[in-house]
Formats: sequence, C-alpha cells, structure tokens
Amino acid sequence: MKTMKTILSILVVFIFLMNKTVAQSDTIKTQLPESTTSNIKIHSPKTASYLSIIPGAGQIYNKKYWKVPIIYAGIGTASYLIYYYYSKSKYYTEEYVYRINNNAPFYFPELDTIRTENVLGYRNTARSRMEISIAAVAIIYALNIIDATVDAHLYYFDISDDLSMSIKPTVKMNHINGLYSFSPGIVLKLKIKK
Repeated sequence: MKTMKTILSILVVFIFLMNKTVAQSDTIKTQLPESTTSNIKIHSPKTASYLSIIPGAGQIYNKKYWKVPIIYAGIGTASYLIYYYYSKSKYYTEEYVYRINNNAPFYFPELDTIRTENVLGYRNTARSRMEISIAAVAIIYALNIIDATVDAHLYYFDISDDLSMSIKPTVKMNHINGLYSFSPGIVLKLKIKK
C-alpha cells in the first residue's frame, strides 16, 4: 500500500512538472500593430496526452466533457468484470483443488452435480474471461490517450457551414507523338469557403 502511494505521488509530481514544461513551450509571441507583444496560448496535443494519464483529464482539457462518463463507464465495467471473473476463477479453483487432494465429491454444496473435469473447465473459462477484461481495461485506457491527442490536434479545425460544389466543363489538351488533340470533360470542384 505504501509503495502504491509512493508511485502515485511520483506520478502526480511528474504530470505537474511536464505540464509546466509543456505550458511554457505552448506560447508564442506575436507582433501587434502597436509593436507590443502578448502571449497567445496554443492548444497542445502533448499536454492533452500527458493529462490523459489520468483518464478523462485530456478530454476535459479539450472541452469534450461528454466523453468523460463514457471513459469511466468503460473502465468501471471492465474492472468489475475483472473482479467478478477473478472471484469465479478462485471459487472453481478451490473446488477443484479440494476434490483432487481429498478425494471428496464436493467442497461447495452448490457444485455437487458438476463433475471434476467440468469444474476445471469452468475455472479455465472464468480465467480467460478475466484476462479479456484486463485487456479491455488496457485498450480503453490507450484509446482515452489517443482520443485526447487527436481531439487536441483537431481543436482549431473548423468546417464552415457554407460548403459549395461546382461542376464546370473543361477542355484538356493532349500531346501524343507530336500531334495535339483536345478532349472535352467535366470538372467537379468542392470549395470550402472560409
């Protein structure tokens, strides 16, 4: 328990120091017409990535608050499944070990109708589902970091409501073996107006 607190304390200090370093590099000086300088804060993908070490913090930094409950629901559900399948695995392991060591029919009365080979199979199934749940937690955690980084990269990306498309006729000139020929065609242009 003391080791866990020490690791957590080091992690918090590391995040704080990295945030200070990144925040210092996220400012640019611009020249204003009056030749005065000011600092403009840039939205940084690196800061979002570092903050996402704590699940949901990068999404809060990106102002995508609606994603935080989804992240915690995913991690919470997968964590519960880890606990549930670990308990089942332990339960069936105890039953199997009791049957093998004591030559007795059952340790838990509710398992009296299940054969010994099947108890081992149930234990293996519970264990594999526990391992899948552990992988799910790792995947959700990694997706949390990736999502925060991508959202931070696209933070200033703006798609205008006025998208226009135009279809225009065109004539293409071809040069083959010293001869020129013209080919009619249609050009499709998509314009994004700013």
